[in-house]
Amino acid sequence: MKTENKQIKAPSWILGILFVISAVVLVLFYGVGYGNTTYSNGKNLTDPEYTGLLLIWLYALVGICVLSVLGFGIVNGFRNLKTKTKGQQRTGFAGWVFLFTFILIAVSYFMSSTTPVRKGDGELVKTAWELQITDVCLYSIYALVVVSIICSILSMLGVFKARVKD
Repeated sequence: MKTENKQIKAPSWILGILFVISAVVLVLFYGVGYGNTTYSNGKNLTDPEYTGLLLIWLYALVGICVLSVLGFGIVNGFRNLKTKTKGQQRTGFAGWVFLFTFILIAVSYFMSSTTPVRKGDGELVKTAWELQITDVCLYSIYALVVVSIICSILSMLGVFKARVKD
């Protein structure tokens, strides 16, 4: 019995555009020079001209990545629901990924602290929301790195290989 594997692929021209924009931003960041002078910890420091542009582009790439993963996961999940036939198993992990992510963010939120912290320039951060979001992001990154390492090892061992029943 032949099954059709429907996959959604990002068009290569979109990836090309993102690559070109990233290359331009990196050339601007590293090639234009240092012109912004800031005073921190009793020293005058200079940073590249386009540091802000680089940070904004990195935030945009993270947003694009998150939206595409969630979007493709939802679309593939619905396609797997529609194409299920007798004797076939669903192969999508989208539901498990969403559940794990939700639990991870909830646990990270409840583990976060609102104790004021001093930044590098000596300024005291007192905003509870800013402190909690920072902690949630850090805890989530730590947990996702551990999960990524475990999944990489399991994948190399062949645990996630597709098993076809005839």
